[in-house]
Order: sequence, then C-alpha cells, then structure tokens
Amino acid sequence: MSSHGRSIEEQFNLALGEILRDTTARWRASPSLILVEQTGTLSGRGNTGKRPDVLVLDHHSPPVVVECSFDGADADSDAIARLGARVRIGRLQIRTAVSVHIPEVFRTHELRSTVDALKNGAHIRYALHQLVADLNSEQVASDSFRRWPVAGFLEGSANDLALLLSAAALPKEDIEQVANDVAMLVDEAADGLEAALPEGTQQTIAERVHQRSFLKGLRTTMVLWMNALLTQQRLHEQAVVDAPPLDFTRRTLPPPSEQIGIWRQIQAENWRAIFDPAIEVLELAGNSSPRATAEALATLTDGVQKIELARLGLHINVGAELFPKLSEDRKQAAAFYTQPATAELLASLTLRQDDLPIAEWAAGGLFANRSLADLACGTGTLLRAGYRRILAFHERAGGTLESVAELHRTAMESGLVGTDISPIAAHLTSSSLAAIGTGQPYGDTRIGWVRVGGETAATGSLEYMRASRVVDLFHSVAGRSTGNGETDHSVEVQERSVDWILMNPPYSRTRGGQSAFDVAGISAKERKSCQKRWGILVKGEPVNRQAGMAASFLALARKKIKRGGRIGFVLPLTAAFAESWAITRSMIEREFEDIVAVAVAAGQALGRDALSADTGMEEMLLVGTAVPPPRRRRQNIHLVTLQRPVNRVGEAGEIARSVLASLGEGGRAGSVHPIVAGEEEIGQVCVFEIAGDGVPWGPLGATHMGLALAADALAGGLLEFNGISESLGVEMSSICDLFEVGPTHDRIGHPAGGDGRGAFRFHPVTGPNDALGADRALWAANSSAQRRLVVIPTHKGSAPSGVGSNALRQDMRNHRSALHYARNMRWTSQALLAAVTGRPVMGGRAWTTLSHDSGLVRKAFALWANSTLGMMVHWTQGQRTQTGRSTTQIAALHRIPCPRLDHLPETALQQAAMRFDELATGGMRPACQAHADPVRIAVDDAIRQMFGLSDEAAEVIAVLRRLWCAEPSVHGRNRRALAVLENGD
Repeated sequence: MSSHGRSIEEQFNLALGEILRDTTARWRASPSLILVEQTGTLSGRGNTGKRPDVLVLDHHSPPVVVECSFDGADADSDAIARLGARVRIGRLQIRTAVSVHIPEVFRTHELRSTVDALKNGAHIRYALHQLVADLNSEQVASDSFRRWPVAGFLEGSANDLALLLSAAALPKEDIEQVANDVAMLVDEAADGLEAALPEGTQQTIAERVHQRSFLKGLRTTMVLWMNALLTQQRLHEQAVVDAPPLDFTRRTLPPPSEQIGIWRQIQAENWRAIFDPAIEVLELAGNSSPRATAEALATLTDGVQKIELARLGLHINVGAELFPKLSEDRKQAAAFYTQPATAELLASLTLRQDDLPIAEWAAGGLFANRSLADLACGTGTLLRAGYRRILAFHERAGGTLESVAELHRTAMESGLVGTDISPIAAHLTSSSLAAIGTGQPYGDTRIGWVRVGGETAATGSLEYMRASRVVDLFHSVAGRSTGNGETDHSVEVQERSVDWILMNPPYSRTRGGQSAFDVAGISAKERKSCQKRWGILVKGEPVNRQAGMAASFLALARKKIKRGGRIGFVLPLTAAFAESWAITRSMIEREFEDIVAVAVAAGQALGRDALSADTGMEEMLLVGTAVPPPRRRRQNIHLVTLQRPVNRVGEAGEIARSVLASLGEGGRAGSVHPIVAGEEEIGQVCVFEIAGDGVPWGPLGATHMGLALAADALAGGLLEFNGISESLGVEMSSICDLFEVGPTHDRIGHPAGGDGRGAFRFHPVTGPNDALGADRALWAANSSAQRRLVVIPTHKGSAPSGVGSNALRQDMRNHRSALHYARNMRWTSQALLAAVTGRPVMGGRAWTTLSHDSGLVRKAFALWANSTLGMMVHWTQGQRTQTGRSTTQIAALHRIPCPRLDHLPETALQQAAMRFDELATGGMRPACQAHADPVRIAVDDAIRQMFGLSDEAAEVIAVLRRLWCAEPSVHGRNRRALAVLENGD
C-alpha cells in the first residue's frame, strides 16, 4: 500500500478513535482508555513493535483491538494476527478483535470530515473475531478462532460498533469457563462448611436464606458472601471510603469478625441491601466455626480474583450466573432464568432509540418520569439488560460522568422496578443493578420480595392485578434501603405507569401433574388457597388458567404499561399456537400494535442454547406497544424466525438491530423479508395479518416462510404458492362445523391402574380377534401398528363395580364413530392424522371420535387429513412446543380449519371413497417422510382430484410436500427422517 493510502487509513483510525471516545461517559472522561496508532503496546505472537489501529483498554473489560483497512481481507488478517497477543502493561491477553472494512467514500475525506461523517451516523462495515482457546492456554491453534458473521461484514454506525466492543469484549466460552471455575469454588466452600458446622446451625442458615436443603442453603450463603466480596472490591476500585481491597495473597487467614467489621463499615455508609444478609449469616457461621468460615471466605476470595483477573466485573454477575444452578425449586415452580444473550436480544427489541427524543435521553433525571419494570425479576438479568440499554442511549446522547451518576441514583431509587417471590433472587437483583454504577450512594429502591402463601394466600406479583401496592418483605432478610434503614415498605406500581416492561414470567400451571405455586416452603393447603386466589384475581381478565401463569403475567403487564409503552416477554412457544392462549393472543392483537414475535427454527434453541435455562421446551419472544384507544382489530404482526439460537452477548444486540431493520421494510400481509448478518441470511420476518380473534400465529418458527404462508392460505381454502392460486372449490369452516367431536378421554374411561375416572376401565386388546366385541375403543396411538388408513381398536372396556354408571356408559356408546382424529400427533413416528375403524368404536386419550352420518364424508375426510395439504393445515394450528410433535387440545381440535366436504358433488365424494378403498391397505411411512411415501403421494393425488385441482397444482403439492417434510418442527431432527430427506429413500 502506498504511503498516501496508509495516511488515509491512519486518518480514518484517528477519526474512529475520536468518535469511539465520545460514545461513553467513561471513555469521554478518560481519552487514554482508547489508544490509536501507538507502538509498544503489545507483546507476543510477533506483535512486538506492531501498532494496533485502535486499542481499547477499558479497566472494566478485557482489551479489544480494532483493525481497519480499505481491503476487507487485510482488515481480517490484521485482526486475527492480534488475537493471542498480550497488552504490554498488565499482560492481559487479547481475545477479541474487530476488523473494520472502511467504505471507499472515506478515501477522499480529510480527518475532520471523517469525524463529522462518523458523528452523523455514517455506516462502516465490521466483523468480530474471537479467540476461543482455553483461557489458561498460551498455545493458539489454527482452529481456535471464530469470526462473526461467518461471511461479509456487519453494517452500522460507530455507536453500534462501540456497543459491540463493550458487550462482546470476552468470548462466551471464557465467561462460562470463569463461571464454572467460580461455581466449583462455591461448592468447595459450601462443602467445607457443611463438614464443620453443626446441623442446627446449618438449619438456621438455610432458614435465613430461605432455602429448604441444608446444602443448598450453604451454597446460597456462599453466593451472598461472594457477591459482597466482589462488591467490596469494586467499591475499592471506585475509591469508595471504607472499602479496603481484598487480600488475594492469602498470606493470612483473618477471622470472620474482621470481615464483618469491614462490611459493617461499608454498609454504615450505604449498600445495606448487599451487605446486610451476608453479615447476618456470616455471624451465624463465624460464631459456630471461625476457622471453617475463614477458610470458606478465603476460597470465595479466590473466586473474586478469577473474576477480576479476567476483567469480568461488568460481564459476569454472581447471582445471575450462579444462583440458577443453586436454586432447588426452579423447575417445579417453572421459574426459569433468562440467558444473558436472550436478555440483550429482548431488551434491544423492546427499548429503542426513537422511543424518546435525544434531549430526554441526555437528561440525568430521565428516571424521574420514566420506569422499567420486571414483576418476575429473578436475579435481574432482564432489568440489567434494559438498564444498560438506557444507559447506552443516555451516553450516546452526550451523557457525562455527572449525569450518569444522577441517572444511576434515580434509576435505583425510582426508575427500576423489580419484584420476585425469592428473597435471595430479589436481593441479587438489587445488588447487581447497584454494581452498574460507579460507587454512587442511593436511597430506597423499588426492588422487592413479595409473599406467596400465608394466611392471605398471597400470589406474589399477581396481587398487582387488583392493587397498586404490594408489601415488600425484604426487611425479613435485609434492609431494602441502602441508607435510612426503614423496614416497612411496599413496592408501588400504578396502572398505566410503566414505560417498558421486560419479563420472563413463571410458566407453571395446574395440569398434567404440574401445580401452580409449587414453590419452596408452601404447604399443599397454602398452594390450593393460592390457586383459588389466582382464579379470583384473573376473573374477567383475558386469561385461561390452563395456559399457565405466564398468560396471567401478560394480562398484568397490559394493566401496568402506559399507553404507547412497550412490553417484551419471554414465553413458551405454546403461546403462539395453543387454544388455551387464544383469549390472551386476542387481547394482544386488540390492545397492542407493532407486535413482533420471535422464535428460533424448531429444535435449535434447547439445552445450553435455550432462551431460558432449564426449560426443556421451545420458547419465543413477544414485543408489543400498548395502543391508545380506540383499539384496532385487523392489523399486521411480524413473525420472526431465526435459523440458529442467539447465545452470545454483543452479537444478540447486532441481531436485534438486523431484525428491526427488516421490520422497517414494512410490506403487505404475506410478504417475507430476509434478516441478514454480513452475507448470511440468519432468519426471515413474515408480515402476517390478524383479525384480533386469537387464531394461531402459524408461520412463527417455520424455516420456509413461503411454505408457512401457503399453509395459512390453505386454512382459508386456497392453494397459493409459486404464482399458482386455486380454490378448493368449497367453503372452509372448522371440524366442529362438519362433525360432532367426541368426548374427552377422561369421560370415556381410564386404563387399568388409572385414577378411576370415566365410564369404563380399559384393557389392551391382544390381537385382531380380541378387537371384536362390545365397548371397544381406539384409545392409544401405536406407530408401528397404525400404518394403514383402516386400523383396529386398541382397547376393550369393562365396567367393574364402582366405575362409572350405566347412564354414562350408554352416553359414551352413543358417541362411537368409525372416524378418529389424532390429538397428540408425532410427525416423526406416526403415519396417521385421521384413522378409520371397520365399525364404530369409542375414542380415547390419543384419538378423538368425529361423527358424521355419511360414510362418504368420513372417507373423504380421512384422505384430506392424511394428505400433505391436510397435515399442513393441522401444522398451522397445533402446538410446536416440542419439536416433531403437534399436540392439540380438544377445544383447538374443534377450531381446526376443514373444507365443507359435505358440500362436494356426490360424484366427487364417491370417487374419493373409491380411492380410499384402493389405498386403505397400503402401508404408510411416518408423516415426516411423506415426500418419499408412495401411498401418501397417491393420497395427495386423490384429494387433488376430489377438489378438481389442475395438473399444475399437482406439481405445487409435490414441492410443498418436500418443503413441509424439511421443516425442523416436522422432522424433529430425527436421524431416519433426515437421511430420507438427503437420500430420497
């Protein structure tokens, strides 16, 4: 490169450094934290003597290098070359670098014009490079680098780049490694105390920290102490009076009383909510076993040192990272903790730059009139993500260190609202929010612990359904105030008072062996009283309690959000499809606009990649803006499907920006827009029209939006795809309009050994001959036996003494039918969505009877339901919470769209019946292999002829058949199904 070219790049580097310094108050106040074109800053891996274009040396984060070039490949290679190098001062390893591909337009810019252009939001192109080798390894293998995006560059402003630099400063793997190391130290410290403390002391400690198990109580105590130790070290670094540094040398093992004295000094000044509970249990343990307690503190100090050495002070939160691993009742309470990347994604979609004018963002007193709430806050992950986003907007608008301090104080005292039923989780929320500041004192907070159970059968934050104030019980464990020590508090949340609500509510419900309010310390009697109270609170609200508590929290948010305010929720994917959620979906559609639902392609966001820890189910994000009256009914919503999970902080913010950019493209209902990162399409957004009646949001989670829209059109009676548009020729209605839908299985009876409900006790049939006789039922699904359109009953009923009644049994016999519909369809193993029996029998748990007088209509429907088109329609309505399955509640089954087959010409029905008889004995493959199933293909041809569709339609159906089978929510990543997709056999 010529010297002239190099000087142009150098000018760009200087301009970029100047702009980056202006993006945060801290960098603005300390320009030396960002070094530009300076030699002698690096060592190792051939970097001695090299000068990075831009080096960010923020004391709160690991170092990051930015390498810029008009040639994208050069920028990449320079960035990769810096990975693994060490900063000369402090010997910190560079594990993150950013390559910036300078736009050609800047070749003609002088320094000041470049600065002005960047300040005015001119876009640059950049990519993230990270070293993902072991933190302790000095060897850098060729496969230990990752680039994001994989191809091409992100496009954004210098402000966007600054956010990425701050959030993605350390690879996710490194944060997890430190968190795991610290968790091991927590276990080690807890184990040591368990061996030393008397059982009575352990019991008392467990009660004080509100954990049932002794060991869990001790582990939670270790988190409290580590949190206090880490806060002490942070306050020392912030030059707070009476906060001495921790002794990382461990030359001495000071008695617990000395640590108590230090914490008392600090909390006498402020920060009571952080130190009060730690002191209380430290006194208990220290009085019982001083040496073991001192050793535990020393072990925890090692954990703080690991966090500090990795510069993770602002990137790791003790409560958020560790408490979910320690809380013993989170699964039974269905209270799942939000992953940090999920929180950033949701906060970035919910809180937007254009929500407020620049002047308001710039005001230090912003929170005097604005609030951000989470009424199921857990350890505060969502509140922290939302607060950091507000803080970034404030600094971007010109915030100073002084205004940031004012913003933090008012945020802690009034702007951030959080409540939770776990006192320790709420405590960790309060202390983790405090840590975002720079040591400023603050008064009473609006973070509270709310009661569940007791004499009043309190329901936690659901009490806000009928009240604006709920008693805060924090004084039982710790003073919520940081200064004045008052103990009688309530957390007030007036109706229509909150600007932004972020929430990942509990999913618990009383159904299928689960129980709402099944939390630690609640008796069965209290739990039943809470459930009754819950019913009273939501009476008249747009809530079906079968949907679980999450729907109730959405209704609560509806009451508390301001008109024009925005909500952002993490929800089970069921919320988009289940019949029990229909009334809540309808409320969202009528009372919110700018609605965005986000899901990840089926089966991808599970386990470590889930939106919430430990759910074991698929989830979604929901964002909406409260509509001022009058309400609109018909509107478009945006259904977003991402191809892969979002599990890295920093990248989550960029993905949210890409999603919002795609939403901004607008478009008519049915249009589809790509979501792009670099040169990679990472998802799609579908514009979907809704009428406010809560029908399922069918396209959500589909990887091929064209297929999803074709399925939605089929529900309206049209075959539309690839330019073809043909009507089925008959009216579309619902299954319940065409058939009498049979009773639920609990009225029909129960299997032997069951709970005794219903008219009959059922026993499995032992063969074809046993299937003949009275009171037979198609009770169970059998994927190996039920491969043909005509099947035999699976169970026979008996009526022993005490089971049912003669009247009930006769009623069930009156509902027998030869046509049955699957309620719990497993696309990956089951072949039949509808089955026919040789004579009328009862249904059961897996199959529901559909009664119609005409055998021709029954056979026509069996063909329709088992065709690709019929299965696609069902797919738009059934739940997709578990990939490869489509569960349908009875009420939802009633509403499944269905052609009015009884309106077809008699000749068409007779022809369909003949085709049914021809195909009835043909063995069929699992539904997910429909594209390679000769019988299914023949069924498709039969229904095409039944509706009089064209030969061209046959080609379209063939394409749809393969696309549908390629959907992850259909094939469930089943190995056999994937092999058939790949090989066609």
